[in-house]
Amino acid sequence: MAPELYEEEYTELVDIYSFGMCLLEMVTLELPYSECDNIARIYKKVTSGVRPDAMNKLKDPEVKAFIEKCLAHPRDRPSAADLLHDSFFHDISHNDDDEN
Repeated sequence: MAPELYEEEYTELVDIYSFGMCLLEMVTLELPYSECDNIARIYKKVTSGVRPDAMNKLKDPEVKAFIEKCLAHPRDRPSAADLLHDSFFHDISHNDDDEN
C-alpha cells in the first residue's frame, strides 16, 4: 500500500506506487518487504519512506530509476500518462497495426 493510503488521503497516484511495487516484484522475483516478519514492521518502513530490501537487488540503473519514480512522494509521482512517455518505454511501438 502506498504510504498515503494509511492517512486515508489519496488519489489515483496510489496505483502508480502499486505498479512500481509490482514491477519490483517481477524484476527481483521477491515480494517487497519480505525482510519484514510482520505487518507492523512493513507499516513502519512504508510510512517512514524506507524502501524494501529488494531495491538493492536491482542491477539495471534504468529499471531502478523507473521504479523509484513510481515509489516517490505523491507530489513527485508521475501520472500513468507521464509514465507512458518515460524513456523507459521509448522503444515500445504505440502503433496498433504494427505486428512486431
